[in-house]
Amino acid sequence: MSETITPGVVLKTKFVTAKKKGFQDYVQYVDREEAKGKGDAHRSMFSLYNHYMDNPDKASALFTQQSDHLSQEGKQGIKSLFEQAQKKNSIMWQDVITFDNEWLQNRGVYDSKTHTLDEDALKQVTRKSMQSMMKKEGLQESAVWSAAIHYNTDNIHIHVATIEPNPTRERGKRKPKTLDAMKSEVVNGLLNRTQERNQINSLIRDHMVNSKKENSSMKWSNREIKPMFLDVYNHLPKDKRQWHYGYQTLNPIRAKIDELTTRYLDKYHGKDMNQLHEKLDQEVNELKQAYGDGLKDKKRYQHYKQNKLDDLYKRMGNAFLQEMKRYDRQQYPRQTSNIKHPYKSMPSGVQLQRSLRSIQRSMGQTYDQFINDLDHQKLERKIEREG
Repeated sequence: MSETITPGVVLKTKFVTAKKKGFQDYVQYVDREEAKGKGDAHRSMFSLYNHYMDNPDKASALFTQQSDHLSQEGKQGIKSLFEQAQKKNSIMWQDVITFDNEWLQNRGVYDSKTHTLDEDALKQVTRKSMQSMMKKEGLQESAVWSAAIHYNTDNIHIHVATIEPNPTRERGKRKPKTLDAMKSEVVNGLLNRTQERNQINSLIRDHMVNSKKENSSMKWSNREIKPMFLDVYNHLPKDKRQWHYGYQTLNPIRAKIDELTTRYLDKYHGKDMNQLHEKLDQEVNELKQAYGDGLKDKKRYQHYKQNKLDDLYKRMGNAFLQEMKRYDRQQYPRQTSNIKHPYKSMPSGVQLQRSLRSIQRSMGQTYDQFINDLDHQKLERKIEREG
């Protein structure tokens, strides 16, 4: 039996109504003095989470979307908004983002020897997380939140409280996809895999189409692409609007299209693809370490690599089919309907050679664009969609 992985990031969330004691506890908590951090209001805040939190030994200053360190005046302003929300029966959403300290250290955010923490990094991911939450829940214009970072020997964690000074809803439950997106923003903000992804992006830069020898390229085109090109072309549906990789009518020949992509990648990017597989495996491992291996959490990464490769083949297939369309227009320049003429047994050699060259150029550009798209923002969106 494999060892259970401790997730790098855990999100715990709940909500309380205005009449609950927990709401008033937080209003009092806003007034706490950071230097003391041990008062009754401080403990009462933590009593809201005592089912999984230890006693803290330090807490950062309150911070918000706009401020890194609320002044006394700023705290009074936030307190008045929370009091207004309570009077108007607003929901209070309470979120706790808990970190595995070793995971934070591996990310370069925490130093266990000096007990120093990059608070700015945690504040930034908190803001991104909250922005995502409010956008998905339609709270951008109505909600206000404040947060603080808490330290103890086992886990560093962030408490966030969100209210509506002028409530727009009576229900507190948020969508599962919202919570998934919140966690994803934190994870991806701290993974800081920019360097790794830049390596993925640069794999192909020195080995693209313009570095290939023209002679060997054309020999390969004539020997392998030409028969595959004609085979697929002659089996395409009559309606050219369906000449897209995802159309069901292409199911019988999709394997042939994929084979062309495989041949192209083997020919021009064999070593690069091996490195790409390794890099994608590293990304999966990073996500696994961040999210853990629970049944729900596995969904965030177990298909990540295959989905990326499927996306590559889809893009390459569509590039191939676009060249097919150009070739078809060259074959039948006066054709205006969507019905393709029967295949002519002697297609123009010049037109075919031009199309074969275009296919290689187009597929090379498509592959390059795919590599360039393996960046931070796309990873975040992908995890959110699959979460």
